[in-house]
Amino acid sequence: MIGARWGWCFCVGAVVALADPARAGVWGSQPVIGIAGDYYTNPDLLAIQNTAESHGDLLVDAPTSYVGDGYKFTAQPSFRVSNAQGYSSLDSDYEHLNLINEFDGPLSTLIINTGASQDSSLYRDYLLNGSRGVRRDGLSGDINWDRLLTERLECDVDGSWSRVEYAHTTGLQTLVDYKFASLSPGISWAMSERGKLTLSTAVSRYDSLDGLTRSLGGNAQIGFTQRLTEAWSMTATAGYSRANNTAHVEVPEYVVTPFGIFVVFVPERLESHQNGSIYDVTAERKGERWTIDAVVSRLLTPTGFAFLSQQQTYELKATWNASERWVLSGDLRRVTYRQPSTTDTGIDDLRLDNVNLAATWQWTDHWTATFQVTRVMEKINFPSRGLDSSGVSVQIARHFDWKSIE
Repeated sequence: MIGARWGWCFCVGAVVALADPARAGVWGSQPVIGIAGDYYTNPDLLAIQNTAESHGDLLVDAPTSYVGDGYKFTAQPSFRVSNAQGYSSLDSDYEHLNLINEFDGPLSTLIINTGASQDSSLYRDYLLNGSRGVRRDGLSGDINWDRLLTERLECDVDGSWSRVEYAHTTGLQTLVDYKFASLSPGISWAMSERGKLTLSTAVSRYDSLDGLTRSLGGNAQIGFTQRLTEAWSMTATAGYSRANNTAHVEVPEYVVTPFGIFVVFVPERLESHQNGSIYDVTAERKGERWTIDAVVSRLLTPTGFAFLSQQQTYELKATWNASERWVLSGDLRRVTYRQPSTTDTGIDDLRLDNVNLAATWQWTDHWTATFQVTRVMEKINFPSRGLDSSGVSVQIARHFDWKSIE
């Protein structure tokens, strides 16, 4: 598997490579350090619920940036250290590091993003002894180039690559290690001060690292962005997607010989297709005190199953600045993953519902306290299971002012 030390070496190497051009610049950092306590009824999302657990956590975010003439570099390390590893959004340990390089010219922008992470997956073996989440180690890279052709016409090209490996617990293996690469060129035209039209295409390749499965995908989309009023805006894209899936399996066959009947395994190639519409619609309202976002989307995405998964998402988020010191927020999200028929992972469809309600109190200029209530529900079609967990957490964080690094 990709060890954590290799991930950190990858990211530290990128920092060293950028050291020379950034010597003349000004560095700065604005860290956040917090402690959290949480209580969950079923943090490991087991079929038969285990005893409720309480945990303590230490959280550190230390964004560091360099800003120069036409160049900006940002390092975003974040850590969570707790006494347990369960569902990724509940009580999991994690270590993340993202490095972002931005080069700005008069008519173009180039952004290079690399990252390494170690956390846990939302999938597990679903057995009674699955007391820990499945560890996930990942490396990723993304490069985006944007060019202004005229006052109204703009083109961009985005390429991305990722590699993910899992440390499986004992029991039924539902995940495959994979690598994924995609390339997406696009063009946009500003119709007016309030509206923009976009056209884009994309090609992708998804390979399981054991070499048994592969998905080759492509799509074309048209979209628009429109400011409806001073507060409301909408972004919508829609198109058609196609993915060709192949799986290499061994099929048992009986062979009659003079010495008896024997079973031999014959290699066979299975194929399937995932064709259909994809879309992403986002409505956003930004006011003095209220912020509301509503999202509906469908796309093909890598999820750790044998092939690309069709991901359907419904989400509603709202934030209310109740006063100068209090901020209330809520997040309702449903995500459904659908697999093609030839998958051999044992899971065809998975539905995830997540509800988060939070209240943040600005104690002082630098201290904040966040109170959160969480409800997670998973529904699996095969094997048929319904898993859920409820929890509460309290987090106290110290925010430091921006400080230049000499």
